[in-house]
Amino acid sequence: MFDNLVNKKFMTVLPVAAVLFMTGCKEEDAAAAPAPEPVDLAATEDLFAEPVQANPLTQDPSAVVVRVNGEDITRGEILEMMNIAMQQLAGRVSPQQLPQIQQQMYQQIKNDLITKKLIDAAVATASIAVAQSEIDEAVASLQSRIPAGQSLEAALAAQGTTLDELKENIAADLKTRKFLETKTEGIAAATETEAKEFYDTNPQNFEQPESVAASHILIKTDAAADDAAKAELKAQLEQIRADIVAGKITFEEAAQTHSGCPSGPSGGSLGTFGKGQMVPEFEVAAFTQEIGEVGDVVETQFGYHIIKVTEHTEPGTVSFEEAKEQIISYLSGQKKQQAVQDYIKSLRDSATIEEIAI
Repeated sequence: MFDNLVNKKFMTVLPVAAVLFMTGCKEEDAAAAPAPEPVDLAATEDLFAEPVQANPLTQDPSAVVVRVNGEDITRGEILEMMNIAMQQLAGRVSPQQLPQIQQQMYQQIKNDLITKKLIDAAVATASIAVAQSEIDEAVASLQSRIPAGQSLEAALAAQGTTLDELKENIAADLKTRKFLETKTEGIAAATETEAKEFYDTNPQNFEQPESVAASHILIKTDAAADDAAKAELKAQLEQIRADIVAGKITFEEAAQTHSGCPSGPSGGSLGTFGKGQMVPEFEVAAFTQEIGEVGDVVETQFGYHIIKVTEHTEPGTVSFEEAKEQIISYLSGQKKQQAVQDYIKSLRDSATIEEIAI
C-alpha cells in the first residue's frame, strides 16, 4: 500500500536480508489515506511468545528486551513496529489466526531489529555515498503514485512524518542496498545448465492456465433500485459503448470518465486474470469475447459492465526457451540472496546479543 511506502517506521520492519531484493508494491493498491487507528496491543499481551503479563515491568515501553553489541532494543520499539504491521493486516486475519500471528510477529520483528542494528553499524563504518539525484528520483517515483488531487506532503502528514524525514529514510535505505550489493560482488550468474535442471525438476511452475487481459467500464447499480432505474443505467452504458464503437471516444477515455470501478483512472484495466477470479457472468463474457472487441453490456451483482479483452492466453506449458532468461535471473538472485544471508549470519555469530530476562 502507499501507506507502507511513506511510513518511515514501517520500512524498518522489513527483514534486512531482503532489502536488496525488494520490488515494491502494486500501484493499484496505492492510496494516500489517513493511517488507521493504532491497534491496542496492550489488550492482547498474553498472546505474545514472551510471558509479558507475568511481570508488570514488561508493560513499560522503555523496558529493554535485547541488547546488541551494547545497544538496547526496547519492548516499545517492537510494539510500535507491531502496531504498524497490524494496521496493514486489518481485516485480513481472522480472530482465530490472530494469536499465532501476533506471537510470530513479535519474534520476527525483534529478530529484524537485531539484524538492523548490526547492518546499520556495518553501513556506518563503510562510508557509503548516496547522490541527491538518487533520493530525488525515489521521491519523484512516490509522487507519481499519489492519486490526483492529493499531495505527497499530505500523505506523509497523515502518517505522522515529513518530506525531510522521508528523504532521510530513503537515503538510509539506499545506503543499505548499496552496502549489501558489495557482499554479492563476484557471485557468478546462474548457468543455462542450472536453469534447465530447475525447469526439469519444477514442472508445476511452468504450467500456464488459461487467462485473459481485459479492461472494463462499470456503471454501478443499487440493490434497492427498481427496474426502471436499472434500465436507465443500462441505456447509459449502451450509449457509452456506441460512442466507443463509433470512434467518438476511446475505451480508456470512457473508463476514466464514466467507470465506477477503482480501475477507471487507469483506463479500466484489470490486468491479467484466470478463471475463477471473477464473478461468473463477467468471466463468461471475458473468456468468450474476441480480442479487441467491445462486448455487449453484461449485468453482474455490481452493476452493468462493458468489457474489452486485449489478450487471451490458452492453457499449456511454458517452454524452456521461453522461461530460460527468467529462470536464470531468478536463480542468480537466489545466489545473491544467499550471499547476503550468509553475511548477516556472520554478523550475528560475531555479535554480542543479550536477551534480557524481564
